[in-house]
Amino acid sequence: MNDPGTTQLDALEFRRQRDLILAATGDGIYGVDTAGISQFANPAAARMSGHTIGEMIGVNLHDLIHHSRADGSHYHGHDCPIHAAAKDGKIHRVSDEVFWRKDGSCFPVEYVSTPIWDEGELVGAVVSFRDITERRKADRELRESEARYRAMFEDSSAAVILVCADTRRIKDTNKQTDQLLDYEDGGLAGLPADVLFVSLPGDLARFFDKVVKEGGAETEALRCRTKDGAAIPVRVSASTLQLNDGPGILVLASDIRRRTQAEEHARQLQSELHHVSRLSAMGEMATAMAHELNQPLSAVMNYVQAARRLMGESSGEKALEYMDKAISQASRAADIIRGLRSFVTKGDAQCAFGDINEIVSEALALTLPGAEAAMIGLRTEFMDELPPVLVEKVKIQQVVVNLVRNAVEAMGQTPQPGLIVRTTASEDGEIEVQFCDRGPGLTDEQVERAFQSFVTTKQQGMGLGLSICRSIIEAHQGKMWASHNPEGGAIFHFTLPSICEEDRIDA
Repeated sequence: MNDPGTTQLDALEFRRQRDLILAATGDGIYGVDTAGISQFANPAAARMSGHTIGEMIGVNLHDLIHHSRADGSHYHGHDCPIHAAAKDGKIHRVSDEVFWRKDGSCFPVEYVSTPIWDEGELVGAVVSFRDITERRKADRELRESEARYRAMFEDSSAAVILVCADTRRIKDTNKQTDQLLDYEDGGLAGLPADVLFVSLPGDLARFFDKVVKEGGAETEALRCRTKDGAAIPVRVSASTLQLNDGPGILVLASDIRRRTQAEEHARQLQSELHHVSRLSAMGEMATAMAHELNQPLSAVMNYVQAARRLMGESSGEKALEYMDKAISQASRAADIIRGLRSFVTKGDAQCAFGDINEIVSEALALTLPGAEAAMIGLRTEFMDELPPVLVEKVKIQQVVVNLVRNAVEAMGQTPQPGLIVRTTASEDGEIEVQFCDRGPGLTDEQVERAFQSFVTTKQQGMGLGLSICRSIIEAHQGKMWASHNPEGGAIFHFTLPSICEEDRIDA
């Protein structure tokens, strides 16, 4: 037989261990008999309810902490799942009820009521419950966050595409994507992302790799493909995000068709403006050109008449010499006309490699023919063996013409005019062209504002010439500025990037 003393000690040790476990657990635990009267309660149950353990023992806990529903209506004990476990012997789980604190406030709980059996007899139930206020709050915030995300996802003016970072397949799209690309709602889910984009081989994969590596990226090198195969220009920005089932890529594609159309329209307008500027320059050069053309044409007439007389006198060799001279003068006149026609022709200019010295020389010949160049003291200082430039020749010549015309007009009242046109190569690989005049010069304010639109020192000027010049040079990746001439007058500079021999691909 067991020693009664030892049995009593074992029972005490068991109760001590039980009490330690009940005290250590974070869940509220209490036990009731079949009448609903509490037999024990742990500290967590007391703390959550606001009662002391003593206040919770020997009372009907349903009446103490479970008497009403969340809306305040009475909760009859006959309907209580906790009491039901002590009567039907079944486990009851509930997650949408509240317990009431001593101060009259309530808190949401989930609980399990488990029947207690003693030698086959149902003697009560033990209840384990926990306060789920924070979990409910987290769930609510998660739902609200998901709702906000979905609202932003659907209401975005851009096409939004959610892509799996690992498989690069489409997980979700918003309505704007489906409308833009003419797909049915949700019709893109599961398809590979490359069905939506038109790009050079490997461009899309490299873009996504960059997004994954750096966390985000932007590009305008991709185009979206509609269901019928049409390509739409888009600006694509993408960033990484963590989804429940792994990493994802959030892609926003904005339709830029209107912007590209506006840019194309602006380019056309700029081309028109440049053309008008060249026509204006030609009009001002017409008088000088008429005089310059008159000389070779008069020479042609004289040589032909002399040749005719000599042919009548049978001086054949001398006649041939005069005819050759007539051909030379006619060729000179044709060159002048051809240069003018090339300068004012409107059309799609193409970039080509060229020698800056030749380009500037041709423009000078058009602007200052013959005697006029000598009259203003034109001098050229061209550096030899300059590397080639990749330019639209006519537009660069337009800049030269405008700058030379400005210099000539500025020196109109100068007793001893002079104009030096110089080309040099800078240390950073750029080619610089300088126009050094001996005119009245510029004030510091005029130097700063010389290239602003509608700013001019001429009484009849519109203030667009220098602005157009700068736009042309900047479109060629160059720079343009003005400075004071130490010898009196002004200097206008522009630079163009040079092309090294190893960079040329036309050889």
